[in-house]
Amino acid sequence: MATLTQTYPSLVEVAKRLDPNGGIASIAEHLSKINPFLEDVPWIEGNLPTGHRITARTALPSPTWRRLNAGVDPAMSATVQVDETCGMLEAYSKVDVDLANINGNAAAFRASEDRAFVESFGQEVTRAFLYESAFTNPERIEGLAPRYNSTTVGQTASYTYKGTGTHSGSNCQSIWLLNWDPDRLFGIYPKGTIAGLNMEDLGKQLVPDANSKQFLAYVSRWQWKPGLCVRDYRYAVRLQWDPDDATMTDITTGLLTMMQNSLSQVYQLTSNARFYMSRTSFRKLNNQLMGKQANFMEYVELGKRRVPAYLGVPIRVMDSLVDETAIA
Repeated sequence: MATLTQTYPSLVEVAKRLDPNGGIASIAEHLSKINPFLEDVPWIEGNLPTGHRITARTALPSPTWRRLNAGVDPAMSATVQVDETCGMLEAYSKVDVDLANINGNAAAFRASEDRAFVESFGQEVTRAFLYESAFTNPERIEGLAPRYNSTTVGQTASYTYKGTGTHSGSNCQSIWLLNWDPDRLFGIYPKGTIAGLNMEDLGKQLVPDANSKQFLAYVSRWQWKPGLCVRDYRYAVRLQWDPDDATMTDITTGLLTMMQNSLSQVYQLTSNARFYMSRTSFRKLNNQLMGKQANFMEYVELGKRRVPAYLGVPIRVMDSLVDETAIA
């Protein structure tokens, strides 16, 4: 069984560097256990208080075939700057002091409540990375799906595929091939801030109940300022298929062919490549692999866990990938 290692700083590693006491690092480790997507993402501190500004080259200089005793035309490249923004996700935990002290261990009781907040934040950040639209919700971040939303329009069209048969409705499924890289495709947090989920213990405070009456509670503030930076769109591929498409069982049009095409289409397949798919897609893939003479599914060790892999690329099965509207 092959063992794969990440070659970039994960959320846990970044958090450990920022918090020598281990408080934030502990939360980061819980997030990774709950949501493997967050374990895969490299996290980089942005160069702006609100996110990260990237400079992309849009045109190369044109050289001239020169003749003797003749000059050449001036040449220069062209670039464009894009700001990737971070959102601010926040919540407050309020636990009745007397309720927490019933079993004589308030810290343990609060920790059990904290796990729910860790789970909630992890799910929401993953959903946002996949589906959120800053155009629709300006206070949020721009996820992957709004960037790869057409097979015919825009620079990402060559990296967005759909099934060749029936493709309509709102129950379509996406498979993503993402090549994480700290300089190409990565998560960001604002300049001068802490990476990942930050919990601040605000101690005992009077808080109102549903009837605006006061009671004493332990209050914690939870905050995360995440963002997604796609510096090079060629490092991601989206495959969308329709479960109602009868042709998806065919060897030449099914998930196997789509995934193989994505591996050859992506600009560079790095050691940090990952496939992400729903349980529906994973079942479909397994069904197509059954009975085939060449089964390209294997298991590799990643983060001290055995995970399935297709042609050497680890597969992450995620419940955050849900039914989608068909793309054009």
